[in-house]
Amino acid sequence: MANLVKGPSQTLYKEFNPTAYFSYQPGRKSFQQGYLGITNNVSIVGSLHIRNPANQPLYAKRIQISFLGTEYIQLQETGPKVLTYSTNSICKIIIELWTSPNDDYYEIHDMDLPFEIPLPLDLPSSLTLNKERGKIQYSLRAIISKKPSIKHFRGSTKIIQCAYTVDRYTLPPLPLPVPKQWTKESPMKRGIGYEILLNNTVFGPRYPIVVRLKLTFYDTLVSLEDIVVGLKEYTFIGTPSDSKNKSKYIGRKFVKGKQIPMTSESQYSQFITDVKFSIPEDCIGKLSWSTEGLNIKVTHKVKIKVKFGLFSKYNINLEAPVKILNMLSVEEEAYLAAEILHQQEISRYSEPETQSNTNTPPPTYEPDWFANQTSLPDYSSI
Repeated sequence: MANLVKGPSQTLYKEFNPTAYFSYQPGRKSFQQGYLGITNNVSIVGSLHIRNPANQPLYAKRIQISFLGTEYIQLQETGPKVLTYSTNSICKIIIELWTSPNDDYYEIHDMDLPFEIPLPLDLPSSLTLNKERGKIQYSLRAIISKKPSIKHFRGSTKIIQCAYTVDRYTLPPLPLPVPKQWTKESPMKRGIGYEILLNNTVFGPRYPIVVRLKLTFYDTLVSLEDIVVGLKEYTFIGTPSDSKNKSKYIGRKFVKGKQIPMTSESQYSQFITDVKFSIPEDCIGKLSWSTEGLNIKVTHKVKIKVKFGLFSKYNINLEAPVKILNMLSVEEEAYLAAEILHQQEISRYSEPETQSNTNTPPPTYEPDWFANQTSLPDYSSI
């Protein structure tokens, strides 16, 4: 589409035709305006372009723009090339974009039609699970009611369809008043005591999972072998008559006991260390965001395993349910902060001169929030 205005790739169209196509707003890289999950107003904004040769005009009465969201559940394995799906509508928005001025077929050669489609704020993200057994997909369509062509066996409706990816976002989570904590109350029996902290229950890009471990060895024969912090994903895809659960590790972080220096703050040996699992850097499998659709559910757990040597009969196995959410990139965060400042300036200049200056100001945005929220407190402050 090098010779056209900037818009979605031709591969996203169901059947691309240069006589009718979509474009983004000038200077933008997508249709979406706003961030689902963060801003209160989110829209699909762009234009539909019609370009017909002078000798082959389009005769149309009406043009509509629609946005469709559908959840697909594969009902059964019917072979590699034939899949049977149950479908559930997530959303269906139709907007009248243009109508003929004389209620008859109107001759069109060149036409540019801008559009804006407000989106429901509770839309789930696009996703594909378990080799397409479960899918949430969206599409943008232009529906043109046109004059049928008997000569060329063409009907009265022309549809331009383009796949669309919906992304939800979240701001960085607030720090927990008290981090998730596990403590061994009677360590002498096993010869090992521990205090283990998890920095939060919501994670994502730029907000890593941090596990802090403090191990106290009351038995000198017991040694630390390794520590494993893993992220496990659970998927549920089902209908009332057919359901399927799967789980898989998205990634694991291993730390060998020999890598951790021993401290001697008391009469017993101690190991203190932080294990960080970054998203997506430490993910070796395909990660899906935590989500819940009509018949699709994706959840996550942090798994913590501490293995000891031959002289210990016990290992530590802990888990905590967490949410893995899409967080703004550095570029998106900067854009959002600039947009909020811009809206504040507009609000300030549009206020009447007689308005009191004591009114509550517009909401502000704290930059570098991500960098300030990922650390754990010292054990002494818990």
